[in-house]
Amino acid sequence: MATRILAISRQMPEWEAVSAAARVIDSGGVICFPTDTVYGFAASIYSSGALARLRTLKARQSEEPFVIIASDMGVVRELATGVTARHRKLIKTYWPGPLTIVFEASDLVPEAVVGQSKTVALRIPDDILTQSILRACGMPLASPSANIRGKRPAVCPEDVLEHFEGKIDLLLDGGLIERSEPSTIVKVGTRRLEVLRSGRVFLGKM
Repeated sequence: MATRILAISRQMPEWEAVSAAARVIDSGGVICFPTDTVYGFAASIYSSGALARLRTLKARQSEEPFVIIASDMGVVRELATGVTARHRKLIKTYWPGPLTIVFEASDLVPEAVVGQSKTVALRIPDDILTQSILRACGMPLASPSANIRGKRPAVCPEDVLEHFEGKIDLLLDGGLIERSEPSTIVKVGTRRLEVLRSGRVFLGKM
């Protein structure tokens, strides 16, 4: 399988490329595109086949959950439960943006993307292209960074093709991401915030 490559503007995404990405995702395929952080994969959280492919691409164990990107709070409210005042403060301060927040998962979250403690990692991106893809698909997407475990995330199309040529269905070429740093992942505990992955957002005392 050859990977299809389409050039795209990150600030004014061409509808032909966005709709092509949506068609691939809707049919259970896997794409790669420039997000607001790094190049990332995207697949439907409702496609077990696509999620299995993501795990193979990432060399990730079956019990490790994926970050899920959502278009808006309506989607988050469907997927997350147990939202506390501290969650709401993080949401108000950092969303949309490069912060991933771990919540208790609702029964609507497929088992394939639920963490071991029945949790779900969600993020609302602050990015025109990412939001265009989310809205074209009409569903939340599993969107881990485009890299193999232990390797740095891809920041340009060449990085993606070096490791994943022929392994993904579509690559949206948006050029080099100059400010490349993954999202911060945080879990809200009863007494403190637990940073599971350091990234672009620095969390002070909250």
